[in-house]
Amino acid sequence: MKGLKKIISITITAALLAAALPFSALASSAITSVSIRVDNNIEPGDRLPDITVEDRSGGGGGSADSGDIVVSTSNSKYYIRDAEWVTSSNRDLDVGEQPKMKVYIRPTDSDDHYFKGSYSSSNISIKNGSYVSAKKSGEDLVVTLKISAIEGTYDPPEDAYWRDSGYGKARWKAGDVSSNTFDVYLYRGSSIVTKLESIKATSYDFYPYMTKEGTYSFKVRAVPSSESDKKYAKKSEWTESDDMYINKEHVSDGRGQGVTNAGTSQVGWIQQSGTWYYRYPDGSYQKNSWLKVNDKWYLFDSSGRMLTGWQNRNNQTYFLNSNGDMFTGWFKDGNKWYYFNQNQGDFEGAMVKNSWVTQNGKTYYMNNDGVMVEGWYEIAGQWYYFYPGDGSKAVNTTIDTFYVDANGVWIR
Repeated sequence: MKGLKKIISITITAALLAAALPFSALASSAITSVSIRVDNNIEPGDRLPDITVEDRSGGGGGSADSGDIVVSTSNSKYYIRDAEWVTSSNRDLDVGEQPKMKVYIRPTDSDDHYFKGSYSSSNISIKNGSYVSAKKSGEDLVVTLKISAIEGTYDPPEDAYWRDSGYGKARWKAGDVSSNTFDVYLYRGSSIVTKLESIKATSYDFYPYMTKEGTYSFKVRAVPSSESDKKYAKKSEWTESDDMYINKEHVSDGRGQGVTNAGTSQVGWIQQSGTWYYRYPDGSYQKNSWLKVNDKWYLFDSSGRMLTGWQNRNNQTYFLNSNGDMFTGWFKDGNKWYYFNQNQGDFEGAMVKNSWVTQNGKTYYMNNDGVMVEGWYEIAGQWYYFYPGDGSKAVNTTIDTFYVDANGVWIR
């Protein structure tokens, strides 16, 4: 009888333990949103420092020392295990740069919480930065982000002088941290004679404005080259030239004032009524074609105007920044991602359409409109899955009970 009671007791205990296991498993819940904070005190001219990782679930923190960067989270359900730079750290940084980093996040207790298979910008919040992509890797969620644009002041031009030959030919040299866009003011004594604003040049012929005897000088400063640049970049201090005296016999008759009649000494980038042109020494302009200047491509229409924004050329689509230079690589417009060919050659800068793109070991597909596809998508009769938000192709895994092989193809 005692033996029977013992067997019954063991059986009941085992049954209770077995019944408890499903409830324990059910207690584990998905982490539906993630919040990351980046505190950045990097300045132009710095190199990327080691990333400091902090746990602020108990409060406190919220700043970084000069030249440092801190990445943190304050949620007790997960913690930042590690963080590393994607952007190269072996060069000096410019004003406006947004270096990329990867942040590795892990559940604090994997028995209680876990990360879902996919996340997007709608459920990943980044303070002082912007979302790029997210992907689960084992227990971790790996988030790629851009830090906020590096704020700073441009260096003043290093020199400002008059050329020895002729009158009124101003020259200057850009500082180390510069937009290569300048304001230049001409003075006679202490009075302003004329102002040039936001010109993309390092020289100007002021002689047409020297119509009176007197002592002339000019000053120049670097300025943001676009409205968007003004959000993070500040004008430099002025650099002043030495004086040039012009007597009555050598004053200008005023002909040639304005960029359209500036004479052949005013060449290169010229702005007129808010529009940029590129002028050659013989007085001709770049028209209806591409031009490469300082390793950047620019496109001009039949009137010689530099173009910006979306452009179609020879059955190819391009995007030109507000500064006019051709964009390459990944580009986000609204909620859509596009990829512009980075390879030099005939199709450099052209939007990739109906084609695969491989970057950093990941594979993506751009549809007929050039948009990066997400979710389930059929290509040449085969079905593939692309992680939402991230856009990379899933391989060797199961998505919602559907298996995709090493090539990413759904095996029926």
